[in-house]
Formats: sequence, C-alpha cells, structure tokens
Amino acid sequence: SSKIPNVELSNGVLMPQLAIGTAPLSAEPGQSVASNPRFIGFFPERVYRSVHLALSAGMRHIDTALMYRSQEPIARVLGHWFMEGKLKREDLFLTSKVYHPPSPPSFDINDTCVDMDNLTVEQVEAKLHEHFQRVLAELGLGYVDLMLLHWPSSGGEGGHVQSAGEGEEKRPIQMADIDPNKRAKRIAAWKVLEHYYSIGLCRAIGVSNFNELHLQHLMEDGAKVRPQVNQIETSVYIQHKSIIKYCMENDIAVVAYSPFGRGVMSIEDDEVILSIAEKHSVSPGHVALHFLTQQGISAAFFSSSEERIKSNMNVFSLELDDDDIKALSALNRSASWGLPSPFMLS
Repeated sequence: SSKIPNVELSNGVLMPQLAIGTAPLSAEPGQSVASNPRFIGFFPERVYRSVHLALSAGMRHIDTALMYRSQEPIARVLGHWFMEGKLKREDLFLTSKVYHPPSPPSFDINDTCVDMDNLTVEQVEAKLHEHFQRVLAELGLGYVDLMLLHWPSSGGEGGHVQSAGEGEEKRPIQMADIDPNKRAKRIAAWKVLEHYYSIGLCRAIGVSNFNELHLQHLMEDGAKVRPQVNQIETSVYIQHKSIIKYCMENDIAVVAYSPFGRGVMSIEDDEVILSIAEKHSVSPGHVALHFLTQQGISAAFFSSSEERIKSNMNVFSLELDDDDIKALSALNRSASWGLPSPFMLS
C-alpha cells in the first residue's frame, strides 16, 4: 500500500511496516482471552473478516503462525482475491512462525507445537522440517516471505515481565540461566530455517521473543544467517529497550506484537497518552502506535473493525516531538498482559 512504508531487511527484502495479526488470543472488550470455551479465544469468523478488511484497506502484510490455526482461513480469503484477479502473490508479504512450546490441549489439538523439552536435537530438527512444510501446505502460497522461530524455548511464567524502569542499566530482571540443552535445540531449529531460506522457500528468516543473549548465542553457535527480524511484545508500556537497542545495532528489524497492550493495559485511559493525543488531534491509539513506528519499529495488530484498520494505516502522518517521546518513554512498566518475558526463557 502507498500509505504504509516498507522497512528494508538486512538482505534487501522490503517488509511493510504494519501487519494485520491473526493470533487466536482475541478477547471481546472486558473479557479474558478464554471467553470462547470451545476455542480458547479463537474466532474463525474474525480472521476471515479482518484479513478481508485489511486487504480492502490496502494492507499487504499478514502475520500468522502454525499454532494460531488461522492459516487455512487466510488461504481461503486470499483465494477469493486471487480468483477475482484483485491480487498477485508478489503483492503480499506473509509472515508465519514455527517452534512454539507445548500449550494447553485445546490449543494444541493438531500437533502445532514442539515438545522441545522432551525431544532430542534430531527430533526437533525433523519436527521443524515437518512444520515448515505444513505451513507452506496450509497457506498454499508456494513460499512465505518471512518465517520466524516462535519462541526461544519453553518455560517462563506469564504476567510478570520485569523489564526496565528508568535507566536500562538499573533493570531489575534476572536473566534466566541459559540451558545448554535448550540452546542446542534452538540452533538446530534455526538451521532448518536457514535450509529453507537457502532454497528459496522463504525470502527472510527471523525469531520471536528472543532476548539479546539468545540472538548472540545463535551467531556463536554457528548460524550462517543472522536473524533478519525479531518479533517481540512491544508497546508504550513494555519497551524492551535493551533488546531493541541490540537489534538496531545488529541490523535486525524489530516487529512489535500487542502494540496496544492487547486491550489489557488501557491506553484509552492513560492521561499521558490522552494529553499527547489531544495536542496532535489524534486518537490515543495513534500515539501508542506512532511511538513505535517513529523509532523504526514495525507492528502487527489485530482488528476486525474497518474504521480502526484504516485509522492505524494513517498513523504515519503524525510526528511526535522530543517532549512527547520523553513522556511516553517514561510509561515503561514491569507487567505484561500475560506472556512470558524473553528474559525468563533459558
């Protein structure tokens, strides 16, 4: 889309800076993500609707994952667009992810996760080959534009992200001790992605939920390709400054997921955000999103509202000043909406 700028990845591939997300953890306002007991938050009709609306509005970057169970609905929506001659494969940028640790049974009903703790390195490798090929089969698009390792390892408690307060050097986090066994499986999984990258079945490869140490170890452990992307939870409230600084210094593009705190942390009621929004005559959501995009961070957001999608796409006309950035930077806090912090993962 002409409205959404591209970010150039380290290998020259252009990635649209905004993506429509299709994760299943979509709660109704004021409800927990488990509000749909049969699907634990997965509403297939929303995937169909949001992908169609995003394409209609001119978005071309779709973010999914094997364990989201949304790849087949995405493929069907794209099929309609292809059938009507409204879209070509090369117009799209498709991100998917493999290597997700075990989840509750209702999530992992059809073997979309990897039992990384109990599999050998060789079994992890075999499982990743199987899962990569399954992503290609479910999407039916021939190749993916970006494939990520979904998580660095299993473990880590959700809901208590101890990211920095002021001054990153005072960060109260205890970095999880790196487990050599998990580290060996991580590089084995990464080499599977490198294989498919080398034969052209993905145009770029990256990681998700990795901290600086995880990234550094990949290179030390023999990665031939440095990850081109790291997708992490990032918002005005969870800023992960040290990870972002490391990524920027090493030419790793950062993609934020849950850029609005997924409705659990309310940007709509935040006085700092509201006053900046008023000053620029924009919505609080614009301020929260532009805080990221102005730093060169990309973002994947979920919405099945046409108005909200179009509004998010217009975020690039906003220009926050130094005072705004300073005030928003001070909102960094040490709690997330419930997923483990990258620093809790060994």
